[in-house]
Amino acid sequence: MTLSELLAFRAAVAGEAPAMTWSRPAVTLTWAELDRRVTAAAAALRRVTEPGQRAAILIPPSPGYVVAFLGALRAGLVAIPAGPDRRASVLADAEPSIVLATAATVPAIRRFLATLDTCGHRVLAVDAVPDAPGCAEVPVAPSDVAYLQYPGGVMVTHANVLANARQAAQVLGESAVVTGLPPSDPLGLVLGVAVPIVTGRPAVLGGDASAPEALRACYVVAEATALVACGQPAGQLVAIVGRDGRRVPAGDVGEIWVSGPNVARGYWKRPEESARVFCALIAGDDEPRWWLRTGDQGFLDVAGELCVTGRGLVAGYRPEDLEATAEEAHPAIRPRAASAFAVRGDQAVVVLELADGVVPPRGEVERAVRHAVSARQGLTLRRVVVLESSVGDGLW
Repeated sequence: MTLSELLAFRAAVAGEAPAMTWSRPAVTLTWAELDRRVTAAAAALRRVTEPGQRAAILIPPSPGYVVAFLGALRAGLVAIPAGPDRRASVLADAEPSIVLATAATVPAIRRFLATLDTCGHRVLAVDAVPDAPGCAEVPVAPSDVAYLQYPGGVMVTHANVLANARQAAQVLGESAVVTGLPPSDPLGLVLGVAVPIVTGRPAVLGGDASAPEALRACYVVAEATALVACGQPAGQLVAIVGRDGRRVPAGDVGEIWVSGPNVARGYWKRPEESARVFCALIAGDDEPRWWLRTGDQGFLDVAGELCVTGRGLVAGYRPEDLEATAEEAHPAIRPRAASAFAVRGDQAVVVLELADGVVPPRGEVERAVRHAVSARQGLTLRRVVVLESSVGDGLW
C-alpha cells in the first residue's frame, strides 16, 4: 500500500467525512474532495512526465501543497517537498522534471526559475487542472522512493513514510492531530499528511497547539523519515553506541543509532556517505542489522526512554560530513584539520587549516570549499575561515 492508495480507500469508505482542515485561511477538505483533487493533479502530471521523474513542490503551506505532494505520488513521481529557504540549492541537486505551483504563485515561481543557471522547468498549477475521474494509479513498489527530504536529499520510500506514520500514531494515541509545522518540514509532512491518511482521523494544519497538554517533546531525524521517539521509541530500535562501536550501559551517553522500517534508503546521489551513515553495524551484537548513525548524543534511562543531550547537526548536516567535504575540496588543506559549526539561526561555518609550507592563491581554498559543500550537500556556507598551518598565526 501507498499513501495514495490509502487515500483512495478513505474516499471510498468515508468520502464525506472531514480529512484535513487549514486554520489560515479556514478550509476543510473531505476525503472525497481531497482524493478528487489529487486524481486531477496526477492525471495532468501523467500527460507531461514519466514515472520515476522528480517533481518539486514550490507552494506555501496550503491545501494546494498537499494536493501537489499526493498527486506526484499518485502519478508515480518522486516528490520534492522543497522549503522556500532552500529552493535554488534543492532544484540544483534534485534536478526535477517539473515544478508544481498554484495558479496564484505561477508568476512568482517563473520569475524565480528565470534566475537559476539551469535549463527551463515546466510549471504546473495543480489547482487549475480539470477533474479526471477514473485516472488509474501508477503502480509503485514499497521500496521505491516516494520523496526526497531536504536538506540532505534523504530518499524516503513509500514503505518508510507508512511505517513512520504508524509509529507516530502509536505515540499520539487517539488524540487529534494538530500541527503548525509546514508540510515541507519532515515531521510536518508525517503528522499533517501521512498520519491522517494512515489512521483515518482528521487533522488540523497550521493550527495552534500551544496548550501545554497538547505539546510533545519529540526526537526527530530526517534520515529516519521523521519521528524517532517521544520518550520511549515506538516501532523501531534505538541504541546508544560508544566510540568503540559497541553499546554503552543504560544511563551512559553515546551516539544515538536507530534501526527500523522508518529508516530511509540513503542520500540522493551520495552512495559513499549513504553507506557510512545508514549501514553501520554495532560491534558484538548477536543479531547483525543495519543502523542509522544520527550523529546526535544521548542516553537511554533504565525505563528505556531516550534522552537527547546534544544535537550534532549543523544546518541539517552532520559536522563530520561537512568537514570531510571541506578537507577533500583542495589539496592544500591539512587532513583532519577542518571544523564545522553553526551560528546565527543554524547557518554553517567551516574553519580549516592549511598544510605546512603551502601558500595557495588567496581565495582559492575558500572558493573550492564553498563549491564542494554546495555540490555535495546543497548548502551555502555562511563563512569559510582558512588558517595558515600551526606554525603561523594568520588568516588566508
